[in-house]
Amino acid sequence: MPNKLDKRRVNRTLRGYRLVNRIAEAERHAWLQHLTLEEARKIFDDLHQNADDWKKNGGDLEALERHRIASKAKGRRIFLRLARQRGLS
Repeated sequence: MPNKLDKRRVNRTLRGYRLVNRIAEAERHAWLQHLTLEEARKIFDDLHQNADDWKKNGGDLEALERHRIASKAKGRRIFLRLARQRGLS
């Protein structure tokens, strides 16, 4: 027999999601207002490079995702190492 959801908890969770979405949208809007042309171009170029990588992999989305995750993980390792060197973690 499936468990029943607590209606109050579901409603509270949904209110929380709506609040987080409003905050995230406000942050995005503020960020975009201060985005320079050079920063926008860099973002565009990065997205274009991802599309080129995708094409090189024969349109294999899983290969592109593995590459993207590996790149993010490498960046995370670099930042964690820097944080340790600076005594921040």
